[in-house]
Amino acid sequence: MPRLHKYVSRDAHYVLTSIDGQVNTFQLTPAGEGKLAAAGIVPGQNFERAILLDLYRTGDAFSRGGEFPEAVLANQLEMDLASDPHPESAFPTCDDCRSVADLHLALVGRSTDLAARLLCPACRTTPANSADTSVPVSLLTRPLLIRLFEMKSVGTKANNVLRYEALLEAAFALRWDAVRNQRNKTQAALFSEGELGGLDL
Repeated sequence: MPRLHKYVSRDAHYVLTSIDGQVNTFQLTPAGEGKLAAAGIVPGQNFERAILLDLYRTGDAFSRGGEFPEAVLANQLEMDLASDPHPESAFPTCDDCRSVADLHLALVGRSTDLAARLLCPACRTTPANSADTSVPVSLLTRPLLIRLFEMKSVGTKANNVLRYEALLEAAFALRWDAVRNQRNKTQAALFSEGELGGLDL
């Protein structure tokens, strides 16, 4: 499970987690720190991977890779191996090396038959991954992804791209479910049972 840590040398926080057997560091934007604080998550506490995934999707948690803060140097690294209800496979990784660092959606191949892949900086520089289009994952939204796939001749989508698409669809569905639930509560409040009982329908 991800764990929130506070930097020793500055007033900021970061998250350590294990994905595909590798320890990864995620930096947080001030908004990301605020969201965790509002959820009651404090330094030293573990939280569900789904929360980190949501912060990652909105750009409030990001990884540049290869960077361990002073926690490792100070021998503070603690990972809770308790089972997380959300599998590591839900988290997007590079299609070539499984890194989570600075991922981009890259459309590679011939312009008439492109393959959509998620790639880290190192894998984006290989000749085989010469990209027609490259968009940072943190900028991807459901409408942008739909439009991009309409504009480009994408023949195949890697599994990580399909999973990320499903994640954006799930977030979209949750937002609309929340709107529907709020409307239903509002309507129920307007027409309580007592009021309806007095009406001649």
